[in-house]
This record gives sequence, structure tokens and C-alpha cells, in this order.
Amino acid sequence: PRMLRKRALAASCFSLTFQTVRSMNGHAGASPHWEKLWAADGGLPKGTRFDVAGVARPLAAELSRRGPPPSGKSALVPGCGRAYDALAFAKHGYADVVALDISPAACHAAREEMKAASSSAAGRVEIRCADFFALDDGRKFDTIWDCTFLCALDPSAREEWARRMASLLAPGGELITAVFPIGDREGGPPYAMSVPLVRSLLEPAGFEAIVVLDSLPIEEQHRRPGDDPNSVLTRGTALVTWILRTDRGRGGQQSPVSDRDE
Repeated sequence: PRMLRKRALAASCFSLTFQTVRSMNGHAGASPHWEKLWAADGGLPKGTRFDVAGVARPLAAELSRRGPPPSGKSALVPGCGRAYDALAFAKHGYADVVALDISPAACHAAREEMKAASSSAAGRVEIRCADFFALDDGRKFDTIWDCTFLCALDPSAREEWARRMASLLAPGGELITAVFPIGDREGGPPYAMSVPLVRSLLEPAGFEAIVVLDSLPIEEQHRRPGDDPNSVLTRGTALVTWILRTDRGRGGQQSPVSDRDE
């Protein structure tokens, strides 16, 4: 019986991996490019390419400005990679954090990262290997964090990205976006971003910006630890917090607060 259970578990894991990889070829938002990068040469080394070897600087700074969330709050981190940011949310006091990635190799790296973490908060991080665009379990989240997820998507998937964000956000919840990389850039990924571009995607989906931080100090801008700090001059970062308008469908809209000048 034990051997049969092991075989059934192995078959289940294979089926899940097969379905995940198959979905990666199903639409423009699910490119197999990421699995190739994560799986090549034994795995993506920390601090290379899009792995920043720790919590994203914009998120670390934002959490430091905030008190712990009310009890029972949940967070979603799509395109989580090694789940550094998901762990940061759990350490900050979120009760339930879902770290989502479409790449099986990335999910394996995330699970290894959680095993190696010295914090008990790692136990509140669920690593899910799934397609963001295919989530259909009805679950909603109090906070969603997008850092280098939108900029990695094929531009044809952007409007659906916005709609999915709206459908996954709980009432009264917030979407926090690290708008990166800002600057002149041809092609991608990562594709060039800007606050007006992200606004043009999210406002039709019912979002309004309540905080726009578009003059972040260099130490809070997104980069890898080995990057020249001046690199942010050509690929900068803005941090924007969004909520869903209560008057969605009537076109009502408020003016955003810029750089927390309340």
C-alpha cells in the first residue's frame, strides 16, 4: 500500500507538472521562456538575470513605512521566483501568502528557499505552480504585489493582466505595483514601463491610484545587489498603490496622491 501511495503521488506530481508546462504554451501570458531560464544549467543562480537575491528594494522600503496588517490578511505574489517577496509579506505579519509562478523550476527553487529560511514565517507561504491567467478557485486577496511581473508579459496580455488583478483583489484590498523598468527601451522582456502606461491598463479595469511614488531614492529603486546604483537612471522604478473604485461602472474617479503628500 505504501508503494502504491508513492506511485500515486508521483503520478499526481507528474500530471501537475505536465499540465503546468502545457499551459505555458497556451497563450501570450504564459511563455515557456521562463521555464527555460529557470531550468538551464542546473538552475538560475541567485543574483543573476531577474533574480535580485533577496527582497525587492521597493517592497522592503514600503513595508518599513507600514505597520503590520490586521490579523488574517492574505497576499498574492505572481511571478514569485524564489519567493523572497512572499516571505517578506509573511514576516511583516500577513497570515496567508501565496507565491505563484508558472515555472516548475522556479517553484522548486522557491520551496528550497523557504526550507532554508530561518524564519517561522516561511510556514505561512504557499508555493503554487500555476498560471496566473488561469486561477479559477474563487479566492481573493487583500494585497497583491506586482514586481517585474507585468514587464515580463507579452504586451498582448496586458489588458487581461489588469482584468485578472481586478478579479483577484478582495473588497477593500490593494494592488501595489513596482513600475519597472522606466526609460527608453526597445523590445523585451523586460518591456519598458511607465506610470501612465500602467494607469491606462488599470483604470479601465476599475482601479484608481491612491499613492504614486515616482521620485524614489536610488536605494529604494529596483536592482540586483551587484548592479551599479546609477543604473536606475536609465531603468528607474515608481511605486504605485491602487484600489478598486467603489463606483466602478459609473466612471467616477478620484485624483491620486503623489509622493504621499496627503
